[in-house]
Amino acid sequence: MAHIEKVDDGKYKAIVEIGVQGKRKRRTRTLDTYKEAENWMANMIRDKEEGQITDPNNITVSEYFERYLRIHKKPTVATTTYDNYKRRYEAHIKPDIGHIKLKDLHPVHLEEYFQIKRSRGKINGSGGLSENTLKKIYVLMNQCFKKAVKFNLIRHNPLDPIESPSPKKKEVSVMKKEEIVEIIKTAKENDFFMFVFISTMLYTGLRKSEALALSWNVIDLDNGILEVKRRLVGKRGVGAVIEEETKNNSSRRKIKLSERLVGLLKKYKTWQLEFRMLLGSDYKGDDLDLVFCKPDGERYYPTSLNKKMKKITEKANLPHKSKIHIMRHTFATINVNNKVGPEIVQKMLGHSTISTTMDIYYHHDTDQQKEAVKHLDNALKI
Repeated sequence: MAHIEKVDDGKYKAIVEIGVQGKRKRRTRTLDTYKEAENWMANMIRDKEEGQITDPNNITVSEYFERYLRIHKKPTVATTTYDNYKRRYEAHIKPDIGHIKLKDLHPVHLEEYFQIKRSRGKINGSGGLSENTLKKIYVLMNQCFKKAVKFNLIRHNPLDPIESPSPKKKEVSVMKKEEIVEIIKTAKENDFFMFVFISTMLYTGLRKSEALALSWNVIDLDNGILEVKRRLVGKRGVGAVIEEETKNNSSRRKIKLSERLVGLLKKYKTWQLEFRMLLGSDYKGDDLDLVFCKPDGERYYPTSLNKKMKKITEKANLPHKSKIHIMRHTFATINVNNKVGPEIVQKMLGHSTISTTMDIYYHHDTDQQKEAVKHLDNALKI
């Protein structure tokens, strides 16, 4: 039995009977709105039906963490993001602290946990985890424990006293002007597909996953607009999978294309259509209608493009510029150097926050700082 009552202060109390085998036991929760109470009650009923209701006093870190991932993460993030969260939990959280009761988890446990992970945290035992990996674990734990506090399962977040890991910021690698010219020239002479792919990446700043999921119906060549709606990811044991979702809400965006790129894409589309006609019934990609695909229309596995890019950069005598993501950084840096505002760059890149754009690109732009200092010299004249 379950129902909702309105209480004196205008809030709503949800009540769910969770007793089994004739034993009466109920869970209650008072929330601000009827909708919140209804959602909480629905989750409790579902958990009861699935046999996952646990006494709050005895719930373990593992039991709560798995419920948190299933209820609060799975419905709200991209599939690959959820898979990463789950792998992180199963590899690095569950084996170490999963057995501890949630109410008994103390900052001392977590302080020791991070010390151990730094020294011998790798699954194969070959050494410690990087600060970057530890930061990701810390963020996931923190989100989980904050939710537990909100639901009154624990009084305080045990992670609060623990300092967050601080990965060293890596310098963004970009292509110099002469390197761009050489790589484009080499691609044009050796691989038309890669010439168009590289040009598109440099002109749009797309993520590789976004570019490989592009279909012709999201590119308006008449008006020069490309729309990002989905992404392609590689999954172990499955292959290349197109997800009808982007990395975050901001990643769904429209990008204006230059006239030069539109002209190139028109030529490429004609070239691709001729190849499709040549293959006839052997062409497998009619339903997908992908822009960047294998000759037979099938999806590329993301790492396959890495190999193709490496061939181009090696022929151009620039093997250290083989990472495809460099083109995204190069696109952003060119815009920054041309004094395009951070809000515009953020929208073009599909970053979820302006701080991401600022942290990665704008603090590197010392030339603009030099220009600002000159203006100060002229104004102040001390």
